[in-house]
Amino acid sequence: MQPWWWRSVAVCASVLVLAGLVAVVAGAVDADRATSLRLAVAQPAPVPAAPGPVEPAPTGPGGPAPEAERVTDAATATSVVVPPGWRVATFQQVVEVPAGRFPDATTVQRGEDAVVLVGLADPGRVPARADPAAPDPAGDEALDAEARRLADAYADLLAPGADTAALADGADGIADLPTRTSVRRVEGGALDGALVRVSTLAAPGRTLAVLAVVRPSAQTAADGDAADLVVRSLRLEPGPTS
Repeated sequence: MQPWWWRSVAVCASVLVLAGLVAVVAGAVDADRATSLRLAVAQPAPVPAAPGPVEPAPTGPGGPAPEAERVTDAATATSVVVPPGWRVATFQQVVEVPAGRFPDATTVQRGEDAVVLVGLADPGRVPARADPAAPDPAGDEALDAEARRLADAYADLLAPGADTAALADGADGIADLPTRTSVRRVEGGALDGALVRVSTLAAPGRTLAVLAVVRPSAQTAADGDAADLVVRSLRLEPGPTS
């Protein structure tokens, strides 16, 4: 049965319903700290107790969870999480990207099977909004059209001529921004089961485009969950485009 990883949006009835998004939550557990007071009784008057030894903060089970590594993208003034086993790359071969499509994009990938690229959408197709929180039906339509267009285009670049299933087209927000997400799956051929996801987000003064691609492998489901985590971890950072 084909596993699925884009669980935040409704899945087409023609496709096997795949389980919900596994959101990875790093919970911080505060360790109880006990402070010992030594009371020294002296003759004729009490003497202040010497401080006890300072115990290092626990880092193992029961201790505070380490903060997830993040990488900042200067061009988009955003940052995303880098999951364990993934790395920031300067070059990727998971999917062909046309020249100029994601210039200087932040690229996070695992091996040769999964990649997430963070970049800017074409302002000619999706005009930037000064205030994304303001109602903008035309802007929302442009976000949706561009997410669908890019998802279809990259599915075709990944597996030229192959059939693709439109698994989802939804509007779940990311980073509290107006968002449109489209997901496609390759059906048949050498890349049967490959997944392509595009999210377009209206940020102040620019439109973000986040592409995630997972090739079929022994851990497609895990790669899909991790890629989903990367996309949903996106947050705005101070920068020249802010």
